[in-house]
Amino acid sequence: MKINLIEPLNYQQNNIFVLRDDLYPFLGGGNKGRKIATIAEDIKSKGSTAIVTTGGINSNHCRVTAVYAAQHNIQCTLVLHGCKETFFKQQGNSQIMRDTNAKLIFVDEPTEISSAMDSAMQSYSSAGGNPYYLWGGGHSLVGAKAYIDAVEELADFREKTHWSPKYIFLASGTGSTQAGIMAGLDKYDFNDTSVIGISIARTKQNAEAIISKFYKELCLKYNITPRQKTIVVDDYLFGGYEKFNSGIAELSRNSLKYYGFILDTTYTGKAFYGMQNYLNSMEEDVLFWHTGGLLNYLK
Repeated sequence: MKINLIEPLNYQQNNIFVLRDDLYPFLGGGNKGRKIATIAEDIKSKGSTAIVTTGGINSNHCRVTAVYAAQHNIQCTLVLHGCKETFFKQQGNSQIMRDTNAKLIFVDEPTEISSAMDSAMQSYSSAGGNPYYLWGGGHSLVGAKAYIDAVEELADFREKTHWSPKYIFLASGTGSTQAGIMAGLDKYDFNDTSVIGISIARTKQNAEAIISKFYKELCLKYNITPRQKTIVVDDYLFGGYEKFNSGIAELSRNSLKYYGFILDTTYTGKAFYGMQNYLNSMEEDVLFWHTGGLLNYLK
């Protein structure tokens, strides 16, 4: 049975839809669940016996990677940045990471991540294993391909309903999800659709430079003609990753009541909060790409 993840959004305007990747039916859902599905094909093709990756102590990516590894009897090392004491107190993603029996390595500073990952890779190799190096957030061309493919679902919806968004809003972190959607729009001829990434941590200048470069590499790898302009909004950082204001906190608390889905304060809450300011001044057809966040909400 094919699941339709696109549904109308209960908002003031009636020309808004939401794509519910929070309901993506594998590994706890979300954009990281969708990405790991294509990354898994690469892991299998390389015959890897272990995975080394990284993320914060509430990382959705680390959660799906650890669960995937457990399902397929693959060793897994997670290099985590953030407070170790907090990690062992939290539920949500942290609880799942602990319960998968992945090896956990904590670093105090992001600058220590690379050497910790290299050390873990070397340890597996020295023991005769074949480890797979997986960038944080699933930030890879293979991972982003999941979102080129995901746009096919939007193309199917367009064919059935004759509805197409003028703008797509989403939370933008490492940027590979946004770049994948942009490349997918090019592939499936959404020539009048623009993607607006609401940054959850990076400045506009930094994020747009990184995403633009990655988007062009992605299009080159998969033989797609790039036509999209990279658009990132950094008005809602509120100090950076996992930082938010009272408005986002209130939106997160009330999201189930008003919209029927959960918005967390780190990713989707920021994106939806930022999108609202645009919606107040536009009458265009809009798609909110819900990238997940249930387990961040439950932490």
